[in-house]
Amino acid sequence: GLGYSFGYNQVEGDEHVLSSNELIDLLIDIVSKNGNLLINVGPTPAGEIPEIQVSRLRALGEWLDVNGEAIFDTRPWERAEGKTFAGLDIRFTRKGEAVYAILLAKPESSNIVIESLALPNGASVRLLGHDGPLDASTADGNLSVTLPELPEAHAYTLKIGS
Repeated sequence: GLGYSFGYNQVEGDEHVLSSNELIDLLIDIVSKNGNLLINVGPTPAGEIPEIQVSRLRALGEWLDVNGEAIFDTRPWERAEGKTFAGLDIRFTRKGEAVYAILLAKPESSNIVIESLALPNGASVRLLGHDGPLDASTADGNLSVTLPELPEAHAYTLKIGS
């Protein structure tokens, strides 16, 4: 449920409902582990979904507009989780030959290194929602990527493949 009540609760406030970021993280984490997310909303007696829940669903939809390629019709990759050298959490999915590395927060630096991930021969790295390939290389079995200036978002997706 988006809220703790699993139904309509007229006194439900922000402290009782998943934040937009928590909802996005939950979806990413579940999909990376081969799961499906069933979201429960609690409509009012008049059949309307409370605005506090609508706002969370809209935020999730806006994130999916840019990053949905890394969620829809994907499969788990060799591992579900990873980290950058700076300790930023990452979740992985795959579709065909492409691997998606989803950064669960905005990196503090434009240069990130993803632990234990090599760039396959002939592959490029792209940031979903951004035009063109990014500068990327592999050293000692770790993927180094230079990111462009990132827009405000909760999670960012790198597509690794040809």
